[in-house]
Amino acid sequence: MNREVENFLSSFAYANSTKENYRRVLAQLITIPNLEQLDPAGLLEFVDKPGWGNAQQNVALFCAQKFLKWSYGSLHPALTAKIKRIKPKPRRSLTTDKALQLLASFNPYTFTGARDLAIAAFGLDTGFRREELCSMQLGNVDFSTNKALALCKGGQYKFGAFSPETAHILEAWLQVRRPADGVGNLFVVRITGDPISSSGMASIFKRWSKVIGFKISPHDLRSSFATLATIYGAPSRTVQVGGRWSSSEMVEHYTGNLQLEAIRPYLPMANLKPIKTHKA
Repeated sequence: MNREVENFLSSFAYANSTKENYRRVLAQLITIPNLEQLDPAGLLEFVDKPGWGNAQQNVALFCAQKFLKWSYGSLHPALTAKIKRIKPKPRRSLTTDKALQLLASFNPYTFTGARDLAIAAFGLDTGFRREELCSMQLGNVDFSTNKALALCKGGQYKFGAFSPETAHILEAWLQVRRPADGVGNLFVVRITGDPISSSGMASIFKRWSKVIGFKISPHDLRSSFATLATIYGAPSRTVQVGGRWSSSEMVEHYTGNLQLEAIRPYLPMANLKPIKTHKA
């Protein structure tokens, strides 16, 4: 990788997942000739790539402009480029039935089944992201208070709460967990005992999807945390704190589908009564 890109990434306290995303963007950006003279239109052409949705385009634009300012100063012409930010569609989440179907799909009497059940239950209760699940340290899981401390997005340590039911599932997993020497991660690989990588965690969820017959990703557990907690009566502010969101608007985004479902009993066509006709 280009040394200048690595020096740039080392100059900011970005999370590892953010650095990987920025590396992919900058690896393509630095191939543009005369980068110091890139104009706003040229930068917008760069971020307008097939397969990049609006969210990734905004990330790429922010990353590119941050790099250009770091490399060439605050007067670089491309720093004035702007694109409209489109509000993303509501997150996919599990219903109660699908959550139960997922949990029932694991065989808790095997290494893989016990581990995967623990990942699913822990993810549903805490709403931790994929990277946070991968990096979770056993030493940061407190069974006396049923709280876990994770290094979260933005480089800050934050708590998540889990239920007594999840505590029992975690304790069963710990009976078969066999980490490699020096590995303190809560979730490890079966053969080597190494920590589960981000791509490895994604592969685990893909395997689950094939077994249960519907798609599920690590972030679906986070959105399911918000949706199911709301269904079970948690106030929006409580969900916000429990999920470590910075604003109530983020909770509304994650529970958008649930709010729409609330209108169903009141839909006109479900309540209109047949019109009585009179014979002539």
